[in-house]
Amino acid sequence: MDPAQLAEASRSLEGRPAPEVLQFAMATWPKTAISTAFGPEGCALVHMAVQIKPDVPVFTVDTGFLFPQSIELREKFVAKYQINLTVLTGKVSMAEQERLYGIRLYERDADQCCALRKVEPTDRALDGLDAWIAGLRRDQGKSRAGIDLLERYEHKGQLLIKVNPLANWTRKDTWDYLLKNEVPYNPLLDEGYKSIGCWPCTQPVGAGDGERAGRWGGRKEECGIHTFMQRKG
Repeated sequence: MDPAQLAEASRSLEGRPAPEVLQFAMATWPKTAISTAFGPEGCALVHMAVQIKPDVPVFTVDTGFLFPQSIELREKFVAKYQINLTVLTGKVSMAEQERLYGIRLYERDADQCCALRKVEPTDRALDGLDAWIAGLRRDQGKSRAGIDLLERYEHKGQLLIKVNPLANWTRKDTWDYLLKNEVPYNPLLDEGYKSIGCWPCTQPVGAGDGERAGRWGGRKEECGIHTFMQRKG
């Protein structure tokens, strides 16, 4: 699709159920994969996708700083849904990172830590893909308010389509889906956490706080996975 065709396809999918957006993407772009950190949206998206294509590729990043509950949830998804999962880690090992940058880099330079532990392996995971499916919602925060269902990027000189099937969902929509379909989710979400990443940079928040308020002590909203590439349309 050229940019105009992609924009028209994105507009035509607005208001359609998320499974239809998923089905469209997987039928249109053969080399498609889902990324997830097994947050609520990712859990809903993976559950939805395997109903359409059981062997759809799914990738996740293990930063070395994951909560034990996050690892247990990942393993539960593999056991329950037999998902086609790839777990990636950074090329720079934790020991090498500490040698190069010192211990507790996340306290001094969270952007650098995220770049090494999260962005770099995600960048590799996108190699060779036609489309990348992510579980972003517009109402999660200012940094995501302008996302479209279909977006055009260039990755290492190749066209890459980013698909956001849950763009129009709310937090309530997500939880309604999880509970209705008995989809497993991270138990930390019942303990005051609204968004879960690495344990050093994730805190529980108050009932009235935004979903991303508990990440990085409020210093930033994004780790870089969804901002390291420049959108082309």
